[in-house]
Amino acid sequence: MLNGMGDEQPSVCQVARQVVVNVAAGLAGYLGPGPGAIAQGTAPVVLAGLDYISGAIGSRRLDHATETLTDAATDFGAKTIEEFIEFVEAAVSNEERQELLARALTIAQDTSMRDKRRALGRVVAQAASDTGTKVDTQLIYLRVIDDLDEPHVRLLRLMTTKPPHQDAVNQQREAIGEAPVRQWHPSDLGQADPGIAEVVWSLLPGLAGHGLISGGYEVLTWAGHEPEYIVTPYGEWFLTMLAEPE
Repeated sequence: MLNGMGDEQPSVCQVARQVVVNVAAGLAGYLGPGPGAIAQGTAPVVLAGLDYISGAIGSRRLDHATETLTDAATDFGAKTIEEFIEFVEAAVSNEERQELLARALTIAQDTSMRDKRRALGRVVAQAASDTGTKVDTQLIYLRVIDDLDEPHVRLLRLMTTKPPHQDAVNQQREAIGEAPVRQWHPSDLGQADPGIAEVVWSLLPGLAGHGLISGGYEVLTWAGHEPEYIVTPYGEWFLTMLAEPE
């Protein structure tokens, strides 16, 4: 879009990229021109030295952080440049939100998982939308996201399905209108997904430590005495944070 001065108005993604560079440069937020100035084309939008800083932090890492910030703005409901700047102002409105934004973008830069970057954006959007004191909770979400690797997410998603060894029980329960059981044992998880069979025992404590699964009580299985786990409501909700938008 061209303004009255013949200059092209920047896209939300371009401004998001500038915000990321500002944060990387040590500025907790967007310090550039306001919505009115952008609309009138009376102030530059591209940060001086953008190319230099972009090269310093790496193009791929910058792209990841920009994507996360754009996701956050979309979840916040920002569709225009003006609304995007309102979102950024909310996201850096106090020191706690500034810290959360900086942490989220740092994590985003370092992860190749699109699901994690999507979840980071949602956390930033939630923090910017909150009018209370929930930022501490959002910081905990960031820590959980940062700790989870692709195998953790893969295992958590598997555990929301019905275990094959419970087929007979679940058929009986469903016949009388009861919810199926989803208790899983390490040996059954390894059989259901051989790709993570060798690391199941190391993945389960990480999920349990963050409250995404619960249990750990030993029962007798075909493989001997093993702990039994089930996904918690928090774990099921957490997967929605990682999911693609409907």
